[in-house]
Amino acid sequence: MPADSDRPLVWRPIRPLSESDAVLWTVVILASVFDIVTTIVGLGRGLDEGNRVARAFMETYGTPGIGLLKFSALVVVVLLWTVLDDERASAVLAGFAIVSLLVVGANALTLAAL
Repeated sequence: MPADSDRPLVWRPIRPLSESDAVLWTVVILASVFDIVTTIVGLGRGLDEGNRVARAFMETYGTPGIGLLKFSALVVVVLLWTVLDDERASAVLAGFAIVSLLVVGANALTLAAL
């Protein structure tokens, strides 16, 4: 029997990606990108960041801090999606997607009012 170190590394998905999760992941990623973009545009137009955590990241890391914060949040979502059962994993995705869409909507309305 070969030792574990002798076996080739093969990537295996931890869970199959359902169609609904694929849609949710698409929404999460696109909403995250639009959140970053609308935030940067708003900051460029003189608006202040309303989220205290995001503001702290930007004070520490500058404008890239908003991307770092969003990336950190996505890492947490990936980890939760990986370890939770199917129902809870989908709920995490749906919750993050909804919050992200609400933030993007609020950002867009704020920018439109300028």
